[in-house]
Amino acid sequence: MPLSIPLKLIRNAHLNFRSQESTKANGRYGFRSSWFKLMLHQYKEQGIFLCLPNEVFQVVIDVEKYSDFVPWCKAVYLKEKIDNQMVVDLLAAFHGIKGRYTSEVTFLSPSGTNEGWIKAVSSNGIFKHLYNEWRFISIDEKKTMVKFCIEFEFKSSSFSILLNSIYKYTQSKIIAAFKDRVESLAKKKLS
Repeated sequence: MPLSIPLKLIRNAHLNFRSQESTKANGRYGFRSSWFKLMLHQYKEQGIFLCLPNEVFQVVIDVEKYSDFVPWCKAVYLKEKIDNQMVVDLLAAFHGIKGRYTSEVTFLSPSGTNEGWIKAVSSNGIFKHLYNEWRFISIDEKKTMVKFCIEFEFKSSSFSILLNSIYKYTQSKIIAAFKDRVESLAKKKLS
């Protein structure tokens, strides 16, 4: 069965989820529940990489290598890849707690006329909702601004409570892990 995940469908699913959850959280009394805030995790970070956008993009899109350098990623299986879409199974481990999920990924390689991006969504396995986005913006010939954001909610509230204290620490390591990977690959190229 061919893979077909229209970008519009992914964007609409993300916006629909945000709208539904905002309505649920606001409820009759118009205030946002602190329980919902505990359950939905959001993290954004950006960093400057001393390389071309396509070099960073190639490291981020090479999901099968994640278990070599991404702190929480223990195993990755690329199920399907067609054109600018893929389906990926991941095994994540956070301080001894393991969980699997499948991500549907769409992407656009950076070029001279456009910034590149990678978007992933999941609503299965350990996640009730996962939306992840990378942007690769050329600053000049030797610098790239990388913007990373992730928003997720675990299916299990107990899983969410257990990981609430460590998820920010784990997520803050993402840009650093990819920056280290890009630098180590650049050094290997030079030697």
